Amino acid sequence: MNRKRMMAVAISFLMMFSSAVPVYAGTWTSHEDKTWTYVNDEGETLTGWIVDGEKTYYLDEEGHLKTGWFKLKGCWYYFDEKGVMAKETWIDNYYVNEEGKLKDIR
Repeated sequence: MNRKRMMAVAISFLMMFSSAVPVYAGTWTSHEDKTWTYVNDEGETLTGWIVDGEKTYYLDEEGHLKTGWFKLKGCWYYFDEKGVMAKETWIDNYYVNEEGKLKDIR
């Protein structure tokens, strides 16, 4: 991999996780409409990227846990049925890279 491409990948990775919130305490809450939210110890519903150990999640602007395919800022991501972002794997006939982004296979 050439130097420019490695630098672009590194910067993309840093930008994605610089806005991620590490989860230290709080509660996952299930709702009647079968959505999930994460409420921290202060009672606030979190939104955006959540990193819990090795697992990465995304909560939309209403705090709902995303599952399945989700497009964010022009990139597609896949989240399994528990909301965990897929990384470096095939989903049907599509590959998601180490950042969880759908690789353009054109």
